[in-house]
Amino acid sequence: MNFGEVAREIARINSQRDQIVLDAFSTLECRHATLAQTLLDNVGNRQRAAYWMCTHQKAFEGRTAYDVLADGDEDQVWERIPGSPEGEPMNRFERPRMAY
Repeated sequence: MNFGEVAREIARINSQRDQIVLDAFSTLECRHATLAQTLLDNVGNRQRAAYWMCTHQKAFEGRTAYDVLADGDEDQVWERIPGSPEGEPMNRFERPRMAY
């Protein structure tokens, strides 16, 4: 196998992964519509929301939000949605500043 073949195979696998991530988010939209919409509203677009759900997170002890939902703990996912009062800030520059 040469590097061109390796690059094509990696591109093919990445394309499949992207489709699986978006398909999983479609399932979330059907089964947990309010959660999915809130996440969309808070992160700005469907792709970012879909990837947030698939990201292994320290707040979930290294699991993904889908893992947490599979365990039946929807409340924990709600608590960690970026931009929510209990969730993680959207980015490090949006953290609340202390007034002195």
